[in-house]
Amino acid sequence: MLFEVLDRLRQQTIISSIVMMMLGLLMLIIPTEYDYTLVNVLGYAIIILGAVMVWGFIGGPKHLSNCILFIFALLAILLGIYILVSGNDILRALSVLFGTLLMVDGVHSIVYAWIYARRSGKKWWGLLLLLSFLLFLSGLVIFNNPWWSRPHSFVKVIGGVILFSAALGIIRLILVWPVRKDRGED
Repeated sequence: MLFEVLDRLRQQTIISSIVMMMLGLLMLIIPTEYDYTLVNVLGYAIIILGAVMVWGFIGGPKHLSNCILFIFALLAILLGIYILVSGNDILRALSVLFGTLLMVDGVHSIVYAWIYARRSGKKWWGLLLLLSFLLFLSGLVIFNNPWWSRPHSFVKVIGGVILFSAALGIIRLILVWPVRKDRGED
């Protein structure tokens, strides 16, 4: 039962990493004239994601973790609306959003590298720790950078960092995931 849940989690992680890599590549290759369209699509996507999370909360069990996700879903909907109506302030709002998400992802990966990969004796846990720290630093730079004057440069930076974050997620999955001999299976 537990390993079935873990296998589903692994599949979801792989799928989300692939989708994020595709989004990062799209952001890197998109022409300049589509930057504002991409920002609007991002706003709509965040609203839809929040609405799906709210719908899942309404139909699911009311555990504490689901209540916390419900609060994040409501905040996501508000953020999506803010992205759509903010106009010129959008770059600062997006730098705060992406910077915060990347810093949280970096800290999460650092904890995984330190606690799980190092303790389990996995090779290359130090590399995972270094890449996680670089992800945290990239989030810090994006968060604290008020000089995003052109949307195109901002979209390119965010695309590259999303691509890096997705690749780090796959590396984390490879380095931390138990192999069959670690699970005790024959």
